Amino acid sequence: MASKKKPANFKVTKSKNEIMTAVLISLMTAFIVIVIGVILLHANQTSDKTFQTVENVDGGSVNLGSLGFRIEGDKAVIRNDSATQELRDFLKADVKKSGCKGNNGVTAVIAHSQDEKQLLLGYGCGNSAARMFAVKEDGRWKAISPTNQFNLFEIPSCKMVDENNISNEIAPVCQNEKKSWRQFILRLRNTIIRS
Repeated sequence: MASKKKPANFKVTKSKNEIMTAVLISLMTAFIVIVIGVILLHANQTSDKTFQTVENVDGGSVNLGSLGFRIEGDKAVIRNDSATQELRDFLKADVKKSGCKGNNGVTAVIAHSQDEKQLLLGYGCGNSAARMFAVKEDGRWKAISPTNQFNLFEIPSCKMVDENNISNEIAPVCQNEKKSWRQFILRLRNTIIRS
């Protein structure tokens, strides 16, 4: 007759390495969940902005650059005042009448004078590689036609700069084929003196 043996009681013991691995995996999982939670919380808090410095316009875009911010303490805050709204409206109208195929006109503020009445703009179809100036006269913005007025290095002609009283702040140098060195040195000297 076969005897019935009781199964041997085996103690299951885990090594210290296995226990430490399980603890580390648990801690890493908890850390990842916390990081994802913080990222989602931050994303929800920052998505409530009413204005952005880059705005879409019928397939194109307008970018106010640094002019779209003001410094408050140690933070850059998006401006939403009448001056920037007027500028946004001007630039949006410029993008809409750009004539770009697919309405992908782009206008971006590259530099501005301290009084915010003169701008160096980047513009184009799909990018802002071309340059032009805009000035505020009699309370209204107007673009200065850039046709053949900037060279391949994006340096404006001295004639255009002088005729439109463009500030050294946004056009520290200019070029003129006949008087290029003289005009260059005079504008550079004026820039250094004003600094």
